[in-house]
Amino acid sequence: MDIELEFISSDVLEAKTPEEKMDFILDKIKGNKIIVMEESLSTEEETLLIEATMKQINKKFPGLEISTLRERSAEGLKEKLIKMLGGRTGGLTVIGPSKLVKKIKKEPQTISVLAGDAQDKKKKK
Repeated sequence: MDIELEFISSDVLEAKTPEEKMDFILDKIKGNKIIVMEESLSTEEETLLIEATMKQINKKFPGLEISTLRERSAEGLKEKLIKMLGGRTGGLTVIGPSKLVKKIKKEPQTISVLAGDAQDKKKKK
């Protein structure tokens, strides 16, 4: 099985409600895609995503793996101004179906993902 990565611009999710965002993300994950989002999900959005995922877990959809690099801290004047205007200053979120994502390793400024076909896991056992 091929593994498909989809890179999603922040513009795609910007106009969506939190529920629409969760549905959009879950549809992609259920389609066996690993998505890389241009901006990080907020802590609240991650919580909503996990709650939505838990409601949908079954034999066909065992869940997802998620890792987020948070946006930069609001130390500089530019970052503070962007935050005051309701914007974000960066970040990155990687989400994939747990049946494909074998391991996500997060360092302070990087995320690495080891992914493979679920059938590969069975063959190695």
